[in-house]
This record gives sequence, C-alpha cells and structure tokens, in this order.
Amino acid sequence: MSALGTGVDTHEMVLIHRVLRREFGQLPRLFRAAAGDRARAKVIGAHAREMLTFLHTHHTGEDELLFPLLRERADLDPELMDRMDAQHAQVDGAVTAIAAELPAWTASADAAAGERMAARIDAMMPTLIEHLAEEEQEILPIVSVTLTQSEWDALGKHGMSAIPLTRRLVILGHITEDTDEAERRRFMKVLPAPARVVYKLIGHRQFTRETSRIHG
Repeated sequence: MSALGTGVDTHEMVLIHRVLRREFGQLPRLFRAAAGDRARAKVIGAHAREMLTFLHTHHTGEDELLFPLLRERADLDPELMDRMDAQHAQVDGAVTAIAAELPAWTASADAAAGERMAARIDAMMPTLIEHLAEEEQEILPIVSVTLTQSEWDALGKHGMSAIPLTRRLVILGHITEDTDEAERRRFMKVLPAPARVVYKLIGHRQFTRETSRIHG
C-alpha cells in the first residue's frame, strides 16, 4: 500500500475518459443512422446500454469512493466540488432518461425515439466534456497525492465489478483503443498476467469484430 502523499498513478482514469468522450460522441450518429433498421438497432442498443452502464458506474464510483475522501483530506475549492456534483447530476439525469427509452428503441428502431435519445446526448456532451477535462486538470493531481494505492485500486475494482466477465475483454479493447504504445504498456502492466495473455490471444480480436459491427 502506498502511503499518503507518495503519488498514485491516475493516468488510467484519463484513458477511461477517452472512452466516454469517444463513444458518447458517436452515439447520436449511430442512433439516427439506425432509424427503421431493427437489426442495426439491436447492435447499437446493446452497445449503448453497455456504455450507459460504464458511465453510470464511473460516476457512482467517484461519488462513493473518491469525492468523500478528497473532501475529508484535501483543501478543495468548494465551488469546484459543487460543480463536480452538479455536472454528475446533469449527466446522470440524461443517462437515466436514455436508459429508460433504450429497450423499446432497441426492439423497434423507432426513428422518433432514436432522435430523442440522440438529442439528449447532444445536449449532455458539453457538460460531460467540461466535467472530464476539469477532473483531469484539477482533481487528478490532488488525487495522486491524497489517496493511497489501495484506495485508488478500490475505485478501479468498483468499475470492474459492474462489467460481466464475458464483457471485460471488450471493455479492455475500448480502453486501449486510442492509446499509444507507451500508454498501452503502462496500462497493461497493472493487469494480472493471465488477463494480458487472454486479451492478446482472443480479446483484441473480439473487440475488433464487435467494433466493426457497431460502426458498420
């Protein structure tokens, strides 16, 4: 366990943020393009559901395991933390509304429902992008010298716990998709050796196959 102040490597959260920016940035186009196409809606709906869960879990982990520790230990700008909370609330409201409409759209490919969900994401994205950027610039530097390694690891375990075992290799593909070689090695180093081997043997292929279906 790292002692307080020794420096936790928080770069993995930057990689998570890239997934959120990329995948939610693409979802409105995917929803709109699948209008009337039930086969496409089934594929896009499954992907959207996974990403909504991914984002929701990311935020609940911060709300439960990260922000309380920062408030307790760090000399934080109250306006910054109030803004973090307000951004979470706004994004989570959109996520809840989209998740409620998604199952029916996945079955029907109804154009109007797809447009409503696309418009909700379009409206949410400026807040999400601002939130992720501010976390990276203002929050993560504080986290790196405030949390212990075990506390930081607990946040990662929280995120992983919401991902079914059968989906973890695909999520790993999403996380490493836009990494350079140094970032990929840095991230993979924290994974158990068996996970690295399985991803190399079958996970990357599974991710590539799924991504090609989503983006057609």
